[in-house]
Amino acid sequence: MQVSPISVRKSGRARQPNRKYANETFTGLKALDSASEHEVELWQQAEQHSESDEFDEEQALEEANEEDEEEDDVSSAGSDASGILTPNGHSVSAASDADMDIDSTAETPGLRRRSIRNRPYVLRRRPKRSDGIHVRGITDPVQIPPKGVKPDYIYSVFGDATQDLVHMARSRDQWCHEATLPRRPNKTCTEGMHHFFSHPEEKRQLEATEGWEWYYDHGGHQHLSKSQASVSLGADEAFTHLAPSSDSPRTIFMGPYGRQVRFDLPILRFLALSEAWEQAHSQKVTENNAPNRSKSRKRQDGWLLNVGRGARCVGWAPNHARDTQYLAVSTFRPKKNDTSGQPKFSPAFTAQSFPTSIQIWSFSSTEAPERRSLLDPDRSPCLRLVICTDWGDAKHLRWCPMPRNLRNDGQEGRTPIGLLAGVWSDGYVRVLDVHLDQCEAQRTSFVKLTNAAFTAKPPSTLCTCVIWLSPTDLAVGCANGYLALWSIYPYPAPLSSASLPSPYLYTPLHDSYISSLSSAYPVLPHLLASTSPSGHLRLTSLLAPQTDYVLAPRLRHPPSHIHFSEPCQAFIAADEAETLRMWPIRRFFGPITVARCPSQGLALGVGRVHGSVIVGCEDGTVCVTSPMRKFLFPKLTSWQCPVFKHEFARRGEQEGHRSERGRIRITEGYKTQEAPVLRGTGKRAVEGMVVATIYEDEGQVRCVSWGTELNVGGWVAVGMGSGLVRVEDLAI
Repeated sequence: MQVSPISVRKSGRARQPNRKYANETFTGLKALDSASEHEVELWQQAEQHSESDEFDEEQALEEANEEDEEEDDVSSAGSDASGILTPNGHSVSAASDADMDIDSTAETPGLRRRSIRNRPYVLRRRPKRSDGIHVRGITDPVQIPPKGVKPDYIYSVFGDATQDLVHMARSRDQWCHEATLPRRPNKTCTEGMHHFFSHPEEKRQLEATEGWEWYYDHGGHQHLSKSQASVSLGADEAFTHLAPSSDSPRTIFMGPYGRQVRFDLPILRFLALSEAWEQAHSQKVTENNAPNRSKSRKRQDGWLLNVGRGARCVGWAPNHARDTQYLAVSTFRPKKNDTSGQPKFSPAFTAQSFPTSIQIWSFSSTEAPERRSLLDPDRSPCLRLVICTDWGDAKHLRWCPMPRNLRNDGQEGRTPIGLLAGVWSDGYVRVLDVHLDQCEAQRTSFVKLTNAAFTAKPPSTLCTCVIWLSPTDLAVGCANGYLALWSIYPYPAPLSSASLPSPYLYTPLHDSYISSLSSAYPVLPHLLASTSPSGHLRLTSLLAPQTDYVLAPRLRHPPSHIHFSEPCQAFIAADEAETLRMWPIRRFFGPITVARCPSQGLALGVGRVHGSVIVGCEDGTVCVTSPMRKFLFPKLTSWQCPVFKHEFARRGEQEGHRSERGRIRITEGYKTQEAPVLRGTGKRAVEGMVVATIYEDEGQVRCVSWGTELNVGGWVAVGMGSGLVRVEDLAI
C-alpha cells in the first residue's frame, strides 16, 4: 500500500534577503562574535528553563570543560587502531595526534562546540552559598514541608536571622491561639498577655533607669517645671474651656436587646455598664410577678463617661502598674453652621486658636491579687484634672511609651503621671509634664497652662502629628510633607514667640500633608512609617532618610492612622476597601490583608502586651480581632468579635423646638463571626450598583486605646463623636 506524502502548506510571502546597512548598529558587539557563540547558547538555555528552575551558567561552563577534558583523555588513551576525525575528513591515529601542528588543532574547538550543542542539558539546583549572600535579593527556594507555613514566606517576612525567628516562634506560641479577644496570663506565663519578646526584662530595666537619668539626675525635671507655667481656675471659669455643644444631658438607651433602659447622663458624669442590665433584670422580675430570690449577676464591669464634646484622642498613661490607671481625653470643637456654604479657610493648613481642654480621668482596679487586672465596680472613676488652654483642639496626644521607674522628683504632695506630647490646631507641638495633687478626697483640679514645658514649630508650616522616638526625642509630621525631629534634652534657648528651638533634622518625606506617623519601636526604632493624603505609605530609615526608604503601593484614600504590631513585625492600618492590611517591615512593598471591617475604619488600637487589635468603624461598630493568625497562616479563616455598636439619631420637632442633642442607642452581645478578606465581600450593592453609606459625625467611633501595663493590658477606652467614652475590660 502506497502512502501519499503529506502536503506542506507554503508561505505566501516572498522571501527577501535581510537588509544590510552601511553603518551597522550592532557591529562590534561581543555577543555576536563567533568566539562568544557558546555563551549565547548557554544564555538561551537559561531563558528556556527560567520558569522551571534556576540556571547556573558557571556550572554549565564547568561541565563543558569537563567534557572537553574527557574527550582529550579518550583520544590520548586510545589504541593505535582508534582514530580521530579531523576537519579535513582524514583519520589519524592517537600516536600521530601528538604530531599535529597548531593550525590543525585550532579547528578542533568547533567540533567540541557541536558536541555541547547536541548534548542534552540536565538542570541542577544551585547549591546554597556558604557566605549567606543572596544574589537575587531573596532567599533560595527550599522544599515545602508537608504541614505548616512555607519557610520562604517566613524568611521574607521575619528575616532569616536566628534571633528574629526565635522571637517569631515565641510570639506565635504565646498569642496565635487567640482568635479575637486577649487572654489573661496563666500561672506559668506561657499563654495570655506577656511583654514583647524583642523587649526583654533587661532592656526594659535599662531604659527605665539609665534612659531617665537626664530627668532625675541631670536637671531635666527642674528645667521642664520652670518652663511650664500654669494658674489655677475655678469650676465656672473652666467650664468655658470645656465648651459643650449643649448643657442638656445625653439620652442613652442601653441594656439587653429588646429590654433596653433609658438613661440621661449629664456632662462630666459617668454611668456603670452593669446598671442597665440590673434595671432590665428587675423590670423583668416585676412584670412576671416573680420574687427576686437571687441577686442579679452583673453583665460586665465598665463605665460610660460623658466628656461634653466629641472625643478626639484617648490614651492610657504608661508606667502605672499600681491599682490606679489614668486616661487622657481630648475633645474637638463643635462645628458651626455656615450659611454661606463655602469655607472661609482650609482648616488643615490654617492655624486656629480658641479655648479647649484635656481631661485626666482615674480608674481603679480590684485590690485582690488574683483579680488585680479587673475594673473595680465599687470604686467609681474620677475626673482628677482638667488642663485648660487657648491653643485650639489637641489633634494628636501621645504619652511617652518608654519604660520609666517613677520616683520622687522633688515636688512634695504631687504625683507624677508622665510626659504628654501633643499637636494643637494652632500649629505648635508641645510637651506637658503632667502631675496630680495628692489628696484623699476625690476632687477635680482645674488649671490653665500659659506655657508648656517644651514648645516648637517648624518654619512656614504647621505640625500635624507627633510620636516619641526616645524619652528625649520627638518626630513631628508637617503640613508641607516634611519630617522634623526635636530633642528636649539638652535644653534649647528660653522659649518665647520670637525664639523657638530648631529641629536637628528637617527633611521632606511626602509631597503634601503627613497625616500619621508610627515607629517600629522596640524592634527597630529608627524605622518610621508615614501616611499622606497623596495615597503613599512610606517606610523611612532615620539613619539615611533621603536614600534608605521604600514606598508601598498607592491607595486611593490613605489611612488616617497607622500603628506598629510587634508580634507580626509589620505596620497595620485600615484602608479604603474596609479591610485591615499589614505592611511587613521586610517586604513593605507587599501588603497582606488580615481582616475585614463592617464599615470604614476610623480608629485603630494595637495591644502593648498582646496581639489583638481593636478597630472603631464609621457606623459606630467596635470590633476586636487577632491579625497574627491570618498573618502567619494565610489559609486560616479570620474571626472578629463585635464588642458593641453605637448608634446616633437626631430628635425631630417636639413641642415647637428642635433638639440638636439627639438620642443614642448602644447594643451589645454580638457573637463572634467570620471576617472574609476576599475582594468585594464587604461592598453593598443596590440594584447592581455599589453604594456607600454616610453616617452622622456623632455616631462614629473616633479613637480607641488599649491598656499599656501587663495587669491592665485588656482594658480598652473607646471615644465616640457623641461625647461618650466607654471603658471596660475585654480580657478573658
